[in-house]
Amino acid sequence: MPNRLVVTLLALLMVTGMATAKAEITVEGVWSRATAPGLDRGAVYFELENAGRRGDQLIGVSTPRAPRAELHQTIEEGGNSRMVHTPEVRVPAEGEVVFEPGGRHVMLMGLTESLREGETFELTLELEHNGPVTLTVNVLPPTAMGADD
Repeated sequence: MPNRLVVTLLALLMVTGMATAKAEITVEGVWSRATAPGLDRGAVYFELENAGRRGDQLIGVSTPRAPRAELHQTIEEGGNSRMVHTPEVRVPAEGEVVFEPGGRHVMLMGLTESLREGETFELTLELEHNGPVTLTVNVLPPTAMGADD
């Protein structure tokens, strides 16, 4: 009987640990810039923090605002900058990843409507271990350089 109690308690602890795993990943400062009419591309920026002891991978992103959304990074080479698609982004244990202008960002492609200042839209991040996380993106002025602008 005591062994059964121990097994039951361990099972409950495991389930509780799994239920709180999502809370280890937090996302703050989610924003995008307003886009000019007719421009079919935009970008989303945020800070992704992992308070857990286990690393994770950001393996996808989607939004109803664009038929295609990809993880991108701007790279400087020989005085020139270019964007490259990064299929996944490592989120280190007890660490963070910053998506910001001139660095990592979510690229929105095929926008059928401009992103308008003051509006919001949903964006879903797909994490390998922690599953989907749906965010609300705030659209800021086209000159914004951060979530506080």
